Amino acid sequence: MTTFIIIVVVIAGLLLIMNFIKVKPKPRTLMDELNDNPFFQGMKNLEKLNVNGTDEDIIPEGYGEFGHEETNPIPVNTIMGTSAYLGKLRTIDGIKVTYERVGSTSASNIKGMIDEYEIFANGERVARLFISPYNKKNSGKEPKGFVLSNNAWD
Repeated sequence: MTTFIIIVVVIAGLLLIMNFIKVKPKPRTLMDELNDNPFFQGMKNLEKLNVNGTDEDIIPEGYGEFGHEETNPIPVNTIMGTSAYLGKLRTIDGIKVTYERVGSTSASNIKGMIDEYEIFANGERVARLFISPYNKKNSGKEPKGFVLSNNAWD
């Protein structure tokens, strides 16, 4: 009988410990938080629009001055890719630019809409650039008159 009581106590103790371990919530990661965010989910779905886009630094069907004409827009991956690309854009002198989206357009040789951005350096307008956000990657090529920094934050 003593053995039976010891076994019951040990099993009850193990069950109590196992129950305590299960109750402990798993810490949430940043990805958990993002995956619960409807805006982030919508942005992930936008990438499905990019399956037919290029994975090159220029759109093969493009013609005209790269980035400066709607017929040869800068290829990037989603709207977030646009922000990342423009965040790295600098003038030839190394001045970080600011930008403002002014609208969208299209070109017969480019799939999808093309976004138009006014580009400013030291508060002065220096260019209008055209960006196609429906591609598989962000371009590593800069338009004439600009360079790309390695860091979007400097």
